Amino acid sequence: MPGGLRRSPRHSARSPDRPRNRSPRTHRGGTPAGRAGEMPGGLRRSPGYSARSPGGPDDNPTNHTSTRHPHANRTSTRRSTIMTARTTNRRRTVVIGALAATLVAATIGLAAPQTASAATADQGWLRVGHLSPDTKGVDVELSSLAGGKTVFELDDVTYGQVSPYEKLPVGTYVLSMRAADAPGSTPVISTDVTVQKGDASTVVAYGKNDGLKTTAFTDDLQQPGDGKAKLRLVQAATTAKRVDVQTSDGTPIAEDATFGTATKYATVDAGKWSLDVSGSGQRGTAKVDLAGNTVSTLFVLDDSKGNLTVVPVTDAAATAATPSGGVQTGGGGTAADRPVTEAFHAAVAMLRSLFR
Repeated sequence: MPGGLRRSPRHSARSPDRPRNRSPRTHRGGTPAGRAGEMPGGLRRSPGYSARSPGGPDDNPTNHTSTRHPHANRTSTRRSTIMTARTTNRRRTVVIGALAATLVAATIGLAAPQTASAATADQGWLRVGHLSPDTKGVDVELSSLAGGKTVFELDDVTYGQVSPYEKLPVGTYVLSMRAADAPGSTPVISTDVTVQKGDASTVVAYGKNDGLKTTAFTDDLQQPGDGKAKLRLVQAATTAKRVDVQTSDGTPIAEDATFGTATKYATVDAGKWSLDVSGSGQRGTAKVDLAGNTVSTLFVLDDSKGNLTVVPVTDAAATAATPSGGVQTGGGGTAADRPVTEAFHAAVAMLRSLFR
């Protein structure tokens, strides 16, 4: 049905046709955005003590205590050494416990997708997508309309990449895309974008380079709950003016989706889907895996052979980080959260130092 989305049976997953995996850089205010080895097998024994303590009773003839009890000071020294060793081990155990908790938390952070943080009353979210198949990598700059202050930059964003969301103050901004590593060049496209209070938007550049266009889609990040997935489709393939998307068993997902438009969101069962895409004599297939309690956008793009492909991007898991992923001239994705990775490395390094 036009613009509609229907539930589809689950199928085995396989990654869609994806292009080279780039590692563009992001800057916020001029600052770059950001496995540990195995730990030693066991504890080392605490250093022992000599049979005779330096300065003990046998070495000090004036020590009156040693005259009556020749082994008293030696016993005291042994007890002191043992107590020190035990205290050190207790402290080490406490530190290990705390660091173990840090490692667990960091590991969970690495495994779990991150959602865009809640915006305040005067903020909204914005992300950017490069959907022009014959436009090479671009540097993206977002600046305030009043004063021209740069808010954030994305370097070397290539076709099919969609950046994570950036939380921004409400207002109007200028979005410019220039050829990568050419800061003084004329933008390939420039447009005004408005961040609305509490809203999330995706601004994309799409179409062929000689007729490049931009449009903004309003995103619905309200998650559907466990066992469900919410999705929509954006038709950005230049080889077909309209496309149909259906499951491999013929269940329609979208019909006559027009170039440059997005369908409405629909809630479906989470799981693995196999999709067939067709339009204007072109065909393509894609396999997607929709996790529970997520919101996703399925981008219809040109693949490296000029056929159609579907690239899923998880909207609710996007964060303010570097754009990554992509397909071979058609793809998308978001980057992992680097601060969590750095915390993991730091915790492991501290654990290592305890056993040296």
